[in-house]
Amino acid sequence: MGVHEVNHTITRMVDSAMSAHSASDEVREQLLTLASRSFASATDLDSDAAAQLERAVAGCVRLGVSLDTALSIVIGAMELVISIETPPTADSVLRAVRAATEIVARVYKQARSNERVDEGRAVAAALLRGDSAKILGHCSHIGVADSYTILAMRLPPLRGRHHEGPPTAAEPVAARMYFEVRRRFGPSALTLLADNGATILIPDTAPNDYAALAAFNDCLVTADGTVPTALTMHALTTDLPAVAEQVHAALDLATRLGMTGRLHRFSDIAVEYQLTRPGPGRDALSTVLDPLEEHPDLLATLRCYIDSGLDRRRTARRLHLHPNSVDYRLKRILRLTGYDSTDPTGLWNLRSALVIRDHHTEYTALGA
Repeated sequence: MGVHEVNHTITRMVDSAMSAHSASDEVREQLLTLASRSFASATDLDSDAAAQLERAVAGCVRLGVSLDTALSIVIGAMELVISIETPPTADSVLRAVRAATEIVARVYKQARSNERVDEGRAVAAALLRGDSAKILGHCSHIGVADSYTILAMRLPPLRGRHHEGPPTAAEPVAARMYFEVRRRFGPSALTLLADNGATILIPDTAPNDYAALAAFNDCLVTADGTVPTALTMHALTTDLPAVAEQVHAALDLATRLGMTGRLHRFSDIAVEYQLTRPGPGRDALSTVLDPLEEHPDLLATLRCYIDSGLDRRRTARRLHLHPNSVDYRLKRILRLTGYDSTDPTGLWNLRSALVIRDHHTEYTALGA
């Protein structure tokens, strides 16, 4: 069979494949490209030929060509090689057919995976907006649960990123997240990426206890050992928009206060969250540390004392002081503020004032 006959046969094969359904000229050209790439690679499917074939298959996916049609074109074009005057060995063609069909299967599988990701993202966005009814008609195969565990996650900065906006599903950290969400919580768990993190909705029918969520968070550790910061809370589906807003506000607060690198329950940070909400309580506590404004050494000592578990010797070591110097500073804090850091009530007020101060300071810095 000569070149003219081969081209004629390929054209007839493509036209026959298209006769079963209406298709555009663009689809026909793409199928002709796929057939010619397949024919050319039947005897030598090296890396370059494989890459060209993969691009041709991806073009078919983009234009909506079915998997059956793509496979029939690839296999049919490769079988033509056996009809030429000096055919290669059947084994070499068989190896090429196997490799080519694996390429087709992989590209179509990835496309289906991307479609599921897109649909899941659309459903998650609709649930978080409170208008799930609009999307369910288009994604009816994604079941909506009566309630969800919301997992808000702050991802570590991604090195080497050259664009703004949410990470794409193809980026390693996002791809690993999607894979682990599906593997651990099932296909009904939904993920919505944001610029610096994600919102994951885990249905009440999936394992969603604290241990399972913490294990998921820890598995996303980066190469340099950084663990994402996350916060979780349960909500009825009808309450998702309001509760998700609270969860992300609490996660933002945890990040500002340096409570990073682990999973928090909302209850873990409920006191700090409430302290930072507008109201007379916050206004009153916000003035407790005003007398220390001109004494940064006392503020540093109070912060270190609390962070050291109220251990004065550990505080002294961290500040390179004698323990008696720590005692002296704590007494000065008592004289200036009227609150005793060694008394439970006084300590609560001082620590609460520090939370409000840190939140306000970080919020002001971010807004500058």
